[in-house]
Amino acid sequence: MADSAAIEREKHMKQLKRRMECWREVILPLNSILLWERSWYPGLIFGITTVTFFLIWMLEPAILTIISVTLLILALVDYLVPVVLSLLSPVNKWTGQKEKKLNEICQNLSVTILQLQSLWKLLLKTRNDRPNVYYPGIILCLVLCIWIGSTVNNLLLFYIAVSVLLLTPGFRHKGRAMSVSIAYVCEFLFHERQS
Repeated sequence: MADSAAIEREKHMKQLKRRMECWREVILPLNSILLWERSWYPGLIFGITTVTFFLIWMLEPAILTIISVTLLILALVDYLVPVVLSLLSPVNKWTGQKEKKLNEICQNLSVTILQLQSLWKLLLKTRNDRPNVYYPGIILCLVLCIWIGSTVNNLLLFYIAVSVLLLTPGFRHKGRAMSVSIAYVCEFLFHERQS
């Protein structure tokens, strides 16, 4: 069982790496930014997110316009990046160290994708096996989302969600330092209350 899971992970990682081959020169710096390899990267992520949402808030475009502009930008990036990268970065500049880093990135991304797929399968299994738990849980979550959505501005909710999503890899990567800091602060506060 464990061997088949490892083989499945390896197969998934190799397929992912093949699909990302023309993007490898972009993936390495993007990974560096998302994992906060420099101290100012969280500020960069937060700043770009804030400026983007500030522009959306100021311009007040329609949802269809936002979706169309986003898809247009993604289509242009998907078309132009591989062409520009093939011109700017020759193949002989790709080193073994970069290849190792790309393998690590693909492996981490593959594990994350497989975990999300496993979570989805678990939800479907719960729906089929334990509907008395699944349906009340889903209804409660959706009612809570309805209440939050009607109480808080949708653009603010989306801004918070995007910011959290973009900052999560860095928090996970720097997690041990963060958890030690949080534990220290909690211990300090708890100790102060006891005194």
